[in-house]
Amino acid sequence: MTLHLSALDSRGLRKFGLATGITVVMLFALFFPWVFDATSMPVWPWIIAAMLWVPALGCPRLLNPVYVAWMKIGYALGWINSRVILGIVFYSLVLPMGLIMRLIGNDPMARKHDQTTASYRVQSTREPKERLEKPF
Repeated sequence: MTLHLSALDSRGLRKFGLATGITVVMLFALFFPWVFDATSMPVWPWIIAAMLWVPALGCPRLLNPVYVAWMKIGYALGWINSRVILGIVFYSLVLPMGLIMRLIGNDPMARKHDQTTASYRVQSTREPKERLEKPF
């Protein structure tokens, strides 16, 4: 698991700080209290957003360690999630379909060895020229 982060310039770090702060406020100060019917708006998302917005507007280079940490966390979660999701898809869809096809004797790739066959090549069928003039 190697992470290759490209270094962001001041403009990119400014965008990161502002966008991340806006996302924190939108999710944790506005959306979740509204969904869970909270009686008051929490203050901590605004504090985190301010901690991101002030350096973003003043000195964006201060956000570089935050950006690197955020990207490492995101990369690790993506690495884990992709394996979990692909594992679930494989074991819940592909494996049962393959087992059922084997039980009923279906072999769509025609992999059975045949001693009498000289070649396993399947001849392609040529389409008539008229079909190319009006493909649809």
